[in-house]
Amino acid sequence: MLLMMFGARGDWLKEWQHYVKGLVLFVGILYTSYVLFFAYLRLNSSSWDARPTPMSEFMWRGDVGLEDVHSHVMKGHLSDDVTIITAYFNLGKFTKGIGYSYTPRLYTQWMQVFARLNNPLVVFTDSQDVYNHFVKLRQNFSSNQSKIILLERRKLWSFSLAGEIRDIYRQQHYPKYHPNTVNENYSCVMHAKFELVNKVIREQLYKTKYLSWLDIGLFRDIADEGTEFHIQTPPFWDENKVAYSEVHDFDATLTPVEVILQNLVWVSGAMFLGRPEVLYMYTKDYMKAVRMLLDRSLMNTDQQVIYSMYLPSFNFKPHVDIQTYTTHSSGDWFYLGYLIKDRSDIKKREMMPLVRFFLSYL
Repeated sequence: MLLMMFGARGDWLKEWQHYVKGLVLFVGILYTSYVLFFAYLRLNSSSWDARPTPMSEFMWRGDVGLEDVHSHVMKGHLSDDVTIITAYFNLGKFTKGIGYSYTPRLYTQWMQVFARLNNPLVVFTDSQDVYNHFVKLRQNFSSNQSKIILLERRKLWSFSLAGEIRDIYRQQHYPKYHPNTVNENYSCVMHAKFELVNKVIREQLYKTKYLSWLDIGLFRDIADEGTEFHIQTPPFWDENKVAYSEVHDFDATLTPVEVILQNLVWVSGAMFLGRPEVLYMYTKDYMKAVRMLLDRSLMNTDQQVIYSMYLPSFNFKPHVDIQTYTTHSSGDWFYLGYLIKDRSDIKKREMMPLVRFFLSYL
């Protein structure tokens, strides 16, 4: 009888050892897949570390505006979410690149994606029609999740530069890249991104720890899809830096003249993301750099200004660094946006084969 009891217990132990081994195997595979997945992302992200001025954790001291921003962040009980900021200014029909026509109707089609973007949203526009359109697009979300702001473009710093930019573009030998160095108002719209992000921060139009600029057309390829999605922060992100998609490698040997007159690009201006304090200083730096380039009779879009800001040959000391994400492929223009779109769902889908394997093993 005693031997039978111990024998039964031994079978029971062997059975549980079998399940424990299966569980250990599953956890091991899960952990290895997790490490390999994020190692892959890290290998495909890069940042230029040769900046002249590292950001101090006490950088808000000495800047009254930044001190106010920091105080709001510390006392505001902010959520871990990302507030999305965008804008639309009607430039009519214009040519972009070689033979591509961009129209208000096209931008209206791309706007459909904002009906499914489940993030806090701040929208700026000077068009009553666009204002009304965004009100309809956001009607399925709570009223406190969307701020749609109607303003006059002539009152913006960015558009006050139009005449000066137009004079630069009309110089006899100034290169023509449509619309970058042809349509002064297009350049003004690009500069408005930074003015408006700065405005959101200064006027405390956010209740989240992170902010992101998002061009109307970044998610153009999924504008007609039907499911909601959410924007999160990127993997392996240094929160003291501004996150961007990298289009081409950074060439530190260039000059601002070469970058601007040759229409060169380092990062895509379609999206950038950061903490309020960091973006406050970054947008101030950007606007200062625009002024410096205008004084040299140089101008293009935000992408060329950003490249110039970080060149050693440019007499400028940015307060914050840029961290870039890239796959080194033709999709790099919008890579960051798709990388941080529903990352949790992506990870769930990646893990499903492992779950099925575990179940079959048992």
